Amino acid sequence: MNTSRLVLGIFGVGIAVVFAIDSTGYPDQAAQMPLIYSMAVALLSLGIVVQELVSLRRHRTVAVESSDAHLNDDANDDKSDAPSRYWAVFITFVLAIIYAVIINSAGYLLSTVAFMLAALWVTRTVSIVFSLIGIAAVVAVICIVFIAFLGLPIPLLPTFF
Repeated sequence: MNTSRLVLGIFGVGIAVVFAIDSTGYPDQAAQMPLIYSMAVALLSLGIVVQELVSLRRHRTVAVESSDAHLNDDANDDKSDAPSRYWAVFITFVLAIIYAVIINSAGYLLSTVAFMLAALWVTRTVSIVFSLIGIAAVVAVICIVFIAFLGLPIPLLPTFF
């Protein structure tokens, strides 16, 4: 079982509940978007929690049937990779802080694309092709939702242009 994923799932459910409760004070039209997002986050987070609990149950069943030596090898392999994952998390956190600081001056498009490229490069979880497709999709959806649908003024381009 991946404890980090389990904690992330529980945290996601908590955040979704906070947003759902907070949106009850909004006017009916304005409350629709936070409710939709909070339900999506809650469902995805519950999916993570269920997946980890099922994985734990499956792992316990396999552990009973397999030898202890096999389990010790898996635990040692996971621990050797842990320091690099911690650095990736730390660097991504620093990148998020930099992103939050520069978004107003560098503009949404440039800073978001740069942040997402850097974060995906640091974590190396997907290939560059899928990274570019995902970045384009996220940027497009956020532009559609916040600019076209909600009409919010987002600084798209850097202020120095």
